[in-house]
Amino acid sequence: MDIQRPASVKAQKTRRMIITVVGVVLMLGGVTYGLTRLRPAAPTVDDATVWKDTVRRGPMILDVRGLGTLVPEDIRWIPAQSQARV
Repeated sequence: MDIQRPASVKAQKTRRMIITVVGVVLMLGGVTYGLTRLRPAAPTVDDATVWKDTVRRGPMILDVRGLGTLVPEDIRWIPAQSQARV
C-alpha cells in the first residue's frame, strides 16, 4: 500500500531540484566564461637545450657558418615606374 506524501514535501523537493539545476547552470556558465578569458600558455622548452648565462653589456658578435644555399621563403617582384639598372 502506498502512503501519500504531504504537499509541502513535494514542494520542497521541487524547489530543491530547481535550485540545484540553476546552480549547476550558473556554475557551468562561470567556468565557461573563465576559460574564455584565459591567455594561451607560454611555450615550454627543455632545460638541456638552453644555454643559461648572465646578461653582460658589450658588443654582440654573431658569426654563423653553414653549408648549402639560401632559398627565399617567398619572392616579391616589384615593378619600377621607370627603366633603370639595379
